[in-house]
Amino acid sequence: MAIIKIIDDDTEFMENLSLILRKEGYEVSTRDSIEGAEEELAEEMPDLLILDVIFPENPAAGFDLARNIRERKDLKKLPVILLTAVNQELPMDFSSKDIDPEWMPVEDFVEKPVNFEELLGKIKIFYHREAVDYSLITVSS
Repeated sequence: MAIIKIIDDDTEFMENLSLILRKEGYEVSTRDSIEGAEEELAEEMPDLLILDVIFPENPAAGFDLARNIRERKDLKKLPVILLTAVNQELPMDFSSKDIDPEWMPVEDFVEKPVNFEELLGKIKIFYHREAVDYSLITVSS
């Protein structure tokens, strides 16, 4: 089964999400600090990263890490789902239309407070989409 890495400074949230994901059969690894996360990701090579945006040391640390991941040859294909409370913390209207390879290079995002069913649905859709072998699909007229 897939290995999911969660990086979030909210340890209670991570524990709850980890329990849900493990119940669904995923292997889960967590980290509550952004410092050193990039190196740890390169060592662990998870199948999916669930990443918070705002950390105490830097309110844009999640964005920065997502951009750094895309610049690294060994991590650039790592899928990222961003968790954000940015709409609550800052006067922004952040939405999925803001997903952009340059500014926000992630596959999807979920707004905090997280609806666990919504997040789990996004994870399942992502893995189903990744499992499809498009070379086997034929189109006939």
